[in-house]
Amino acid sequence: MEQTEVQILIFVTTIIVLILAITLIIFFFYFQQKKTVYLIKQRETQQRFEEEITKSKLEIQEQALQNISWEIHDNVGQLLSVAKMQLNMIQIGLPEEQQSKIKETGEIVGKSLQELRGLAKSLNPDTIKNKGLIESITLEFERYNRLNSLKATLNVINEVYNLSNEKEIILFRIIQEFCNNTLKYSNAKELKIELNFTSNTLDILIEDDGVGFDSNDTSNQTGIGLYNMKSRANLIGAKFELNSVVNNGTKLHLSCPKD
Repeated sequence: MEQTEVQILIFVTTIIVLILAITLIIFFFYFQQKKTVYLIKQRETQQRFEEEITKSKLEIQEQALQNISWEIHDNVGQLLSVAKMQLNMIQIGLPEEQQSKIKETGEIVGKSLQELRGLAKSLNPDTIKNKGLIESITLEFERYNRLNSLKATLNVINEVYNLSNEKEIILFRIIQEFCNNTLKYSNAKELKIELNFTSNTLDILIEDDGVGFDSNDTSNQTGIGLYNMKSRANLIGAKFELNSVVNNGTKLHLSCPKD
């Protein structure tokens, strides 16, 4: 075989190898692209599924809270009202000393009735829809302050605007979860909430001066509450950041899009 023919053969072989290599590379990248698209779709499907499950759970929880609210208001509240009326009737005709004791008992029943009605309102999602986020938080804080267990304050910055009912209910439940954890576990003296209405987001800062906890520990009730708060925030596209240091209080920052 002549040298020219050898060179031509080498050239042709090189071209074929290059074509095969390029074909394999194109096929590889095409396959990778298809695989990436498939994985993205699979992840999106899984995410939508998890969101629907979470949303269904929250809807069930809201319905349960509404039922509990009705039970407290209609049944327990009615029983306490009857008890207070009966105490007032018993009081008539008793000696002055016994009247004083009956009156004190009636006042305790009356305060209990007031607190139960306040609790019923905070549990009912219709109250939040009708009153809005700020008034709902205010009512909740008034109830906390009546308990004299801590000082709760609310600070509102900039011009107030309304979010959707769904967002306001979910934000209130997150705030309520944080506050309930503060009351139960933190031994805090102060609880503060700041609502900053910016042009694009509602930024919420909640903090207490309690004992704090290890936010990485998900094995206790606090960890479950933290998971619930995160799940709710994800549903409305709100950024969620909680920081807690043992013996140095707890802070929660929420940033919820206006639209």
